[in-house]
Amino acid sequence: MDGAGQEPVDISLDRDISHCGDALMNQLPQDVVVQEIARHQPRLRGFLRCLLVHPNEVDDLLQEVNLVLWEKAAEFQAGTDFWAWAAQIARFKFLNYARKCARERLVFDTALLESVAEVAERRLQTLDRRRAALDHCLNQLPPSQRQLVDLRYSSGQTIEKIADSIGRPAGSIRQTLYRVRQALLNCIDGQLAQDCA
Repeated sequence: MDGAGQEPVDISLDRDISHCGDALMNQLPQDVVVQEIARHQPRLRGFLRCLLVHPNEVDDLLQEVNLVLWEKAAEFQAGTDFWAWAAQIARFKFLNYARKCARERLVFDTALLESVAEVAERRLQTLDRRRAALDHCLNQLPPSQRQLVDLRYSSGQTIEKIADSIGRPAGSIRQTLYRVRQALLNCIDGQLAQDCA
């Protein structure tokens, strides 16, 4: 059949589909931000715990930080460093909170508070690198050693209970765990040295 008898194709449908695709792309960062907020809750809480004394202050400020993260979700660029963005917001919320508490008897200088916030952030980054190195090193352990580590530290079993369950003397378990801890420490130090090189 020749094309002479056909009606022109309505391309508005293509525009509607394109518009829906744009809308989905605009929603994507919010979905990513929700996932990142959830993933970084322990880290954000740890950061704020380094800066505040009372647990209820940490909880309150964390909620405020989460609210700002959600409100500014559209500003987050997918593929960028979420932690850097969230930590900066947490730092500003903390500094604002500290200014509001200026009426208290013991108040620290803003420069000191900023310095403490920077140190806390660096320590959390160091902790993250050490945790990643530990994960790598744990995966390198022979299965029998990994089992002992899991029984002792993941399950929280006593040395005696582990010894009974696997049929080895408690002293042998203690000695093996000591050697495994030393090997893990050396492995972690080696991993961190490689990362810095």
